[in-house]
Amino acid sequence: MKFLIKFFICGILTSLLFPPFFLIPIGFVIMPYLFLLLNDKHYNILTYKKHFIAGFFYGLGFFTIYLEWIREPFLIDNLTKQYSIFSYLLIIYCSLYFGVVFFILKFLKNKTIKLVTLPSLIMIVEFISANFSYGFSWFSFSLVHSSNIIGTSLIYYLGTYGLSYLTLLIFFAPSILLIENFKYRNFFVKIYFFMFIFLIIVVVSRSIREDNINKIEKSISLVQLNYESNQYLNNANLLKKNSDIINIIARNQSDIIVFGENDYPFMMDESNIQLLQKNIKEEQIIIIGATRKEDKQYYNSLFLVEKNKYQVFDKKILVPFGEFIPLRSLFNFMEFIAGTIDFTIGKNKRIFDLNNNLKILPIICYEITYFWKLIDDDNKDSNLIINLTNDSWFGTFSGPYQHFYFTKLRAAEFNKTLIRTSNNGVSAAINRYGEVIDYIELDQKKTQTLNIQIPENKTNYLNIHKWIIFFIFIFLFICLVIDKKNEYKKI
Repeated sequence: MKFLIKFFICGILTSLLFPPFFLIPIGFVIMPYLFLLLNDKHYNILTYKKHFIAGFFYGLGFFTIYLEWIREPFLIDNLTKQYSIFSYLLIIYCSLYFGVVFFILKFLKNKTIKLVTLPSLIMIVEFISANFSYGFSWFSFSLVHSSNIIGTSLIYYLGTYGLSYLTLLIFFAPSILLIENFKYRNFFVKIYFFMFIFLIIVVVSRSIREDNINKIEKSISLVQLNYESNQYLNNANLLKKNSDIINIIARNQSDIIVFGENDYPFMMDESNIQLLQKNIKEEQIIIIGATRKEDKQYYNSLFLVEKNKYQVFDKKILVPFGEFIPLRSLFNFMEFIAGTIDFTIGKNKRIFDLNNNLKILPIICYEITYFWKLIDDDNKDSNLIINLTNDSWFGTFSGPYQHFYFTKLRAAEFNKTLIRTSNNGVSAAINRYGEVIDYIELDQKKTQTLNIQIPENKTNYLNIHKWIIFFIFIFLFICLVIDKKNEYKKI
């Protein structure tokens, strides 16, 4: 029982590494202590089942804090508050993954192998949890460094999973003192020394800015309306919101005006598009989220509207229980959150190709966390990301900030300028180095106009990032084989 409490507390403290806390120094204490617990002789004699339970408790401590926002959607409406207990099912589900990690570690006997395997296993948990079933890609240790130049530099070269692995490896660095074999310990000291040199080189090389490349300069307005979600507005407020949108467009002189996800208060059709176009100036672009209907199917869409034409992108990665309800007859109480209709997965290309050499990569809300599903042959040479989102579901504590910091990582990883507009915040302009140019704070009603220089240089290492994932899988397999081989030798 003492071990379960210790692992639970370790999980809680681990969550403090992530936004909005960013207590990064404690990682160099918590992770070595976790490694110490995992190698305790009294713990190691426990059964496989108890190792699994210990991992589950570690995950429970971590996700209880990290995903504290998951109950917020249930609290928006009085009819769903009584069902908020169901939100903890996701926390329990995610905690099971750490149970599996600790279960696998039970098979390993060599302390050195455990040290290099544990970061690999956690990274693979991130990969599997994001791809299994509907996928939940919210958990990533790369997020720990999303607030500093080290993280945004490394993710450009290593990708999300590579950064996650390296982050964990760095936090476990003090654990080399627990390795009794002097030869192995000396080897790890050298590895970490070269890793430190690598970090310096990466940060310095990424900080060297290319000032001589071609840039497209645009004035862009971020519009944060800060209304409740449309489904909770009465008709008078829907009309007022529509009037606010029209007035903002009519008064604004920016090249591009960007609203939030589903900001348009009515079903988007030709008549509403024409209403927007009536107030748009020549060569001006309006980007706004809206619901549209086609052939009896509903889409969560992003509209790019110009004076005489428009383009539309339909969201491809839908949120279960948010935009559709699996087994709706069993979970009909979720209709107060997800609505009475299911959205349909979009099929059109994820690209807006404009005539002025500006190519826009449209991303809606939660899609920003699925980095490997966003870039393809059609949009790999895009130079501006537009991310519309509605974070009013996440409350005001950790959820909106976690979502925002994922966006910073994507800008740096994809090496593209990014504009993020949220209904209630945080809205921001982020350069291709993952640095915030300017932003609008949470729960403010504001229009922020910026002059943005968008580089035409779109080089990135996304293909290399995929190989890094593959090599980490291979590395884990080799470690497991070596450990088992050493065990047989002892026998």
